[in-house]
Amino acid sequence: MELKNDVQEGLDKAKGFVVEGIEQILAGDLDETHGVTPSPGATALAALALLAVGRGFESAQQRGIQWLRQNCQGGCGKFPGDEPDEEITQIVGTVLQGSQGGWMTRLMLLSQARQFSHMILSLGQRVVPGLEGPTPEEILLPTILEDEILAKLPLYGRPVVVAASLLAANSQEGIQRGIQYLLKTQMADGSWAEDIIATSLSILAIMNKGCYAEQTQRAGRWLVQKQYPSGGWPAFDQLKIWAIGWAVSVFGETAQRPADIPWLNKAVDWLRRGQNVDGSYGSTPPYTHPDLDDTAVALLGLHQVLGEQNQLGVNLLKRLQNADGSWGTFPSFQGIPPHVCSEFPVYIPSVDVSIHVLEALWLRSRTQDERIWRGLNWILAQQDEQGAFPASWFEGSVYSTAQALELLSKWKFSWERWSTARHILVARKKGQEFLIKAQNSDGGWGSVVETSLSLSGLWRYANVPRGILDKGIRNLLAAQNSNGSFESSYRGVYAKGWNYEEPLTTTLTAIRALQRYQRLYKASYFR
Repeated sequence: MELKNDVQEGLDKAKGFVVEGIEQILAGDLDETHGVTPSPGATALAALALLAVGRGFESAQQRGIQWLRQNCQGGCGKFPGDEPDEEITQIVGTVLQGSQGGWMTRLMLLSQARQFSHMILSLGQRVVPGLEGPTPEEILLPTILEDEILAKLPLYGRPVVVAASLLAANSQEGIQRGIQYLLKTQMADGSWAEDIIATSLSILAIMNKGCYAEQTQRAGRWLVQKQYPSGGWPAFDQLKIWAIGWAVSVFGETAQRPADIPWLNKAVDWLRRGQNVDGSYGSTPPYTHPDLDDTAVALLGLHQVLGEQNQLGVNLLKRLQNADGSWGTFPSFQGIPPHVCSEFPVYIPSVDVSIHVLEALWLRSRTQDERIWRGLNWILAQQDEQGAFPASWFEGSVYSTAQALELLSKWKFSWERWSTARHILVARKKGQEFLIKAQNSDGGWGSVVETSLSLSGLWRYANVPRGILDKGIRNLLAAQNSNGSFESSYRGVYAKGWNYEEPLTTTLTAIRALQRYQRLYKASYFR
């Protein structure tokens, strides 16, 4: 009875926190408490970029410097409170040491930007696990500007690597072409790829190699808009589609009537308006590039509440399936969001993205599209001997394994798919054994996200001992903050050196686990 009451109390607090954030997104004013966490590396680069732009940006730049001083005592890590990282600490130290000087300091800092551009260039080879990426020789000017080399990077990552290559250049060869590439790819809102790091590096590269005041001023104004009142910057702009899509899906899972949740219909309308003309979604409308993971999550929310598939989005996901049955994250496209046409999938296969896409495509019947079976077989083939599935956009295999178990639980027996059926049964058993062994002595599976997803995945299997779930729920509730949110996970992967936390999604994973445990309790109580 005590745990039952604790679960209800935790749910009420968590839902209150999420509703605050969702209403802020719908009103166009998301605060730092509910947004993507500030990043030491991104803040240092943004502050340095505004120092380069100069007049008119002094206040924002100094607030960024002050944030770094307050949060980077004794070195800087990949996120606030992390163990010091040598490369991040070097960037932050360079910015702090010269932040109080005049024009001579400004020139010195710009010249030193080359020293850490090689670290940034490593993003070109290690954006996500499995990314083939350009070789160290290919990311240098002018080779990086060749179409077949740029094609090895997702679109959002190209300005980062081109800008870093410009900063690292030791000769004039390719510099003007590189600058023209950046000028051509600057977005209407002034940013590059709606990304703090890409925009900061592009400003530095252009200021270091040329003088384009109008373009850098626009980019500087965009950076100021994205700065938090505390002075820090997130690694990238907010994941608003991701947050709204998951919120609609999770709250819609237990809602008897959509009208009982005041913001739900507004959120559904917001999602509909945010869809690109080809059916895709970016992370934050209306400017960001199409992202198949965000597209899948938006469709999950729409399908959950509306009870019917969004055919435009479904057709896009089916069309952009890789030849091996998988899905990647970023498709190539023509046009400017929202008027885009996604043309072909990026070759980076991702288990976590493929799971989300299959969830969005899954039909509530035994009959499934051939593409779904191909995707399911590809995911099954990625399971290792221990029963784990690898993740691309989250550190650790618990993340994908828990979600794979949930997906596999929806399979319904079909004689026509006997071989796949047998494979699914084996994969389920191995996946359960992996997750049960991975549970820590404190009842959790690592981060709040991992614990929540593990509970939601195991919840669907009657053979999982109840004590395992009880321990997990207690661990989850112990990690809840007084405002209803949960301890930061910092396991999401933006790129090398920039991990992040998105508190709305973390809290939503916990809400879903608590809701499902509550349903399990009620079912066992009445048996």
